[in-house]
Amino acid sequence: MNTRWIVSLLWVTLLMTACAQDNQDTTQLTKKIPVAKIEMTAEQLEAQHLKSVLAKFQDYVEITMDTLNLPSVAYAIVKDGKVVQQYVSGSRRLGTKDSIDENTIFRTASISKSFAAVLASVLVDRGLFDWEDSVKVLEPSFRLKSSSHTKKITVRHILSHTSGLRKYALSRTIQAGKSPREIFKTLRDATIEDKPGEVYAYQNAIYSVISNIVKRKTGHSYETMVDSLIFEPLGMPNACIGYKGMMATDNHASPHIKKNDSTWRAVDVRTKWYNVPPAAGVNASLADMTIWLKAMLGEYPEVISKQALADVFKPNIPMNEDSDYYENWAPGITQASYGMGWRSFDFRGHQIVYHGGWVRGYRPEMGFCPKENIGLVLLTNSNKNNLSTFCTPTFFKLYFEEK
Repeated sequence: MNTRWIVSLLWVTLLMTACAQDNQDTTQLTKKIPVAKIEMTAEQLEAQHLKSVLAKFQDYVEITMDTLNLPSVAYAIVKDGKVVQQYVSGSRRLGTKDSIDENTIFRTASISKSFAAVLASVLVDRGLFDWEDSVKVLEPSFRLKSSSHTKKITVRHILSHTSGLRKYALSRTIQAGKSPREIFKTLRDATIEDKPGEVYAYQNAIYSVISNIVKRKTGHSYETMVDSLIFEPLGMPNACIGYKGMMATDNHASPHIKKNDSTWRAVDVRTKWYNVPPAAGVNASLADMTIWLKAMLGEYPEVISKQALADVFKPNIPMNEDSDYYENWAPGITQASYGMGWRSFDFRGHQIVYHGGWVRGYRPEMGFCPKENIGLVLLTNSNKNNLSTFCTPTFFKLYFEEK
């Protein structure tokens, strides 16, 4: 055998042995080095969770809006003082090219009650009156069918729907288009069914007596005080009270009612429920209501104190167990109560503060969780519909299930 060839073979053998040894040493070395684990911070996990919830809720809104052929929908979600999602879609009036935007005004209907209660809470904060003060003392012309019952009614009773009057007392009087003064006088004919403070029975007429109290104690109209103590300091650019305010701008959403099972038709704005301003008189845009949502989550303590919010959120009276609100939020709801101007739910171990509204052609919703510092407001210019009915419980079910 050639000597040069034998030497070459030995070199190859030695080189392969060395490489094999190197590979073995490298393998053993890498076994000793721990593999880095990818861990997410709590903030990253929360951001991922929120992103998933927002995407699913957006899909839900778009699909439901399309299925129901709703004229328009505007909603916003606020988390930790920031708007994390906003959506506006649709027409101010079907058959036109006028699209809604964040400044388009809608009627807030019974969400107006939250403004009335918070205004009262601000005035209680300032010492003008107290929750347990007699309405009769604050407004001497106040009178119900029973004089003894009249004397027992407090500010808390009228704002928590525990006056003892029959549910929706004087709704026919309101529907008849009677003036605020006439509605107030007709309270003396309202049916009394229970003692004050004992039973929850939703009201509009007696709820609006808070406007009389505000005027007596401040010397200014209810509308003026809402403007000066809420709308202006919060910077709610389009918010107003009453029919004239609604119609003062072209950028308002016309009401729509069902024409048949799948289509809607525009109708005129009715004035009747504007005659109980604290109960149903506020008009506002999505921009306004986003600010209101932030305020309810404590973002404007210089305007509305922490104590003022706590007073109106605190449950006063359990709502009836057969209430629709139990069904809409089930499963997960263990208690439903009314504070003042706000409903309060115990939902999956968290307090949800909530109110919806309805007047002909409008169906707004608003709800928030103070502990999680998150909330939703949704406005529509369509009559009763399943998107409005289920949007708030759907959002919070998504939020807590994902979490």
